[in-house]
Amino acid sequence: MSAAGGGVDRPADSGAEPRLPGAEHLDDVRRSVVLETAVRLVFHTVLVFSVYLLFAGHNQPGGGFVGGLVAGAAFVLRYIAGGRAALAAAVPVDPGVPLGGGLVLASLTGIAPWLFGGQFLQSDYVELDLPLLGIAKLTSALAFDSGVYLVVVGLVLSVLRTLGAEAER
Repeated sequence: MSAAGGGVDRPADSGAEPRLPGAEHLDDVRRSVVLETAVRLVFHTVLVFSVYLLFAGHNQPGGGFVGGLVAGAAFVLRYIAGGRAALAAAVPVDPGVPLGGGLVLASLTGIAPWLFGGQFLQSDYVELDLPLLGIAKLTSALAFDSGVYLVVVGLVLSVLRTLGAEAER
């Protein structure tokens, strides 16, 4: 941290602009300040929109696959703007964790109805009375979609980390 108590350490006379976290390794020839700034403005908004698509998916267009693709697009933007290090800063987990977790969640959601005498992937719902929000209906399809969302995000992260490893050789 700087002596002023916040911000990024850099010499006072360098004139260097702050960079996207993880983009320190990019030289100025490959660096795009406009792209870095745009990614800073858009990244979190795109992730929130992907979660909206996940929750709206069983009643409206969207779902786990589309939401996962939108989240994946946000991670691709982060990778393009700052490289592999910026992606690692944005998602500090191994891509196998969301990929495997999503597979387990989607599989368990499909198998769970068998335990109660239903059919594979049979959907059910529960109504919850939440304070400040009112009555919320949650379906088992949301759990399946969440698993699909995690699989797609994990797959995109795995591909991006593989591409980054190829570029660094």
